[in-house]
Amino acid sequence: MTELRVVAAEDSAKSVFDNLIQFYLYDMAAQSEFPLNAQGRYDYDMLERFWQHPYLFLLEGKIAGFALVIRDCPIRPRSPCWFMAEFCVLRPYQRQGIGSSAVRAILKQHTGAWEIGWLETNAPASRFWPAVTPAKDRADQSFMFDTQAWASLAFTA
Repeated sequence: MTELRVVAAEDSAKSVFDNLIQFYLYDMAAQSEFPLNAQGRYDYDMLERFWQHPYLFLLEGKIAGFALVIRDCPIRPRSPCWFMAEFCVLRPYQRQGIGSSAVRAILKQHTGAWEIGWLETNAPASRFWPAVTPAKDRADQSFMFDTQAWASLAFTA
């Protein structure tokens, strides 16, 4: 794999993330229901809330994915806590080690307590996250949030 760069995004990149989120939700629609709106786009209204620590994954200068990290845990009362609000490796770059490299880089930037959660219907996430997060002192949990079954990992980086 060519060297992956995980770079903090500037506010000027919000429109790039708005576009990338469409690909992310398209992939997620295979796991959970995400209907298109009348304009043929997926509705996503969380970008402003999750725009705390945005990252782009760059491979040979090309965008390979992104992450949105926030400093609170929206799915369970746990504070202080880092939370991976969104994480995406674009389809052409999947299964090349980019995701695990990006996770390691992000965890180095934000040490301390972490929580990563995903819908239990998301089979790829159920395989990915336990494989790329520290196993020592990790708490794996399942719970209901917003009427949906979630899985989560709580750990310290």
